[in-house]
Amino acid sequence: MKKVAIMADSIAAIPQKVAQQYDIRIIPLHVIIEGKDYLDTEVDMGKLYARLKEKKKLPTTSAISVGQVLEACHELSKSASAILFISMTSRMSKTYEAAIEARKIARKELPQTAIEVIDSQTVTCADLFIILEAAKAAAQGKSLNEVIQIVNSMIPRVNQFSVRDTLFYLDKGGRVFEAKSWAEAESLNSFRAVVEIDASTGGVTKPVARARTKTQVISKMVDLAKERVGDKKLHVAIGHTNVPAQAEQLREMVLSQFQCEEIYVTELMGATAVMNGEGLVEFGFYGSD
Repeated sequence: MKKVAIMADSIAAIPQKVAQQYDIRIIPLHVIIEGKDYLDTEVDMGKLYARLKEKKKLPTTSAISVGQVLEACHELSKSASAILFISMTSRMSKTYEAAIEARKIARKELPQTAIEVIDSQTVTCADLFIILEAAKAAAQGKSLNEVIQIVNSMIPRVNQFSVRDTLFYLDKGGRVFEAKSWAEAESLNSFRAVVEIDASTGGVTKPVARARTKTQVISKMVDLAKERVGDKKLHVAIGHTNVPAQAEQLREMVLSQFQCEEIYVTELMGATAVMNGEGLVEFGFYGSD
C-alpha cells in the first residue's frame, strides 16, 4: 500500500506521460456539444474548434461529477491508505464542490481511507506544478499531512498568466470576473489582454496588462515573470489551444531570458478550449528558492 494517492481534474495541464510517471489520477470534466455529453479526454478537438469559431450554439462545460470522484476513491483505496484531490479554483467551476461532496460519502463508505480535497486557487499550467509537487512527495512515501503541507506552500508560489485572441469566451461562460470591463472594451479598442488566475487574485480572472498585438502581449507575460521572480531559476509550463507556434514563441522567449529547471509545453484539452476559445496561450511558473 502506498501512503497517498493523488487525484486532479482535467483542467490541470498535466501531460499524459507525466501523469503516468507520477501515478496521478485525472478526473475529466465534461464538454456538452448539441446536448451530447463528452468526457474532456475524449473530445474531437478539430470538430470542437470548428464549432467554437462559429460563435453560435456554443459548446458548454460541466464539472466533474460526485460519482466520478467516488468511483476513483474506491479504486485508489485498494492501493493507498490516503487520497488527496487537488481541484482547479473553486471560483470558476463546481468541481471543488463535487469533490467535497464525494469526500463526505467516501468517508462513510471507506472509513479506513483518509480523503482530503484542496482548492488550488488556479488553473492549467500553474495547477500542474502544485499537483506535480504533491505527486513527487507521495512517490517519496511522505504522509498525507506532509503532502498537504507541500501543496499549501506551493499554492502562493505559483503564477498563472494567459493571453488569448479574445475575452469573448471567458465572458460568455461567466468566468471573466475582474476583466469584464476589458472584455467589453476589447472589440472597440482592438487590444490583447494578459490575465492572471492564481492565489494572488483569489482564484478569479484579473487583468494585469495589455498590448496591441499577440506577440507584444506574449512578451509582456515574460516581462511580468521577470518582475515576479528576478534572477531565480524558473519552473515553466506552457499550454495552448491549437496555437503551437505561439506556444513555441513563448518558450523561446522564456529560454532566452531565464535559466529553467524544467519546462513543459502541452496542448490543453476540450473544456479549457470551450472556456477560452482557440488561440489561448497559458504561462504557469514559479521561481526556485
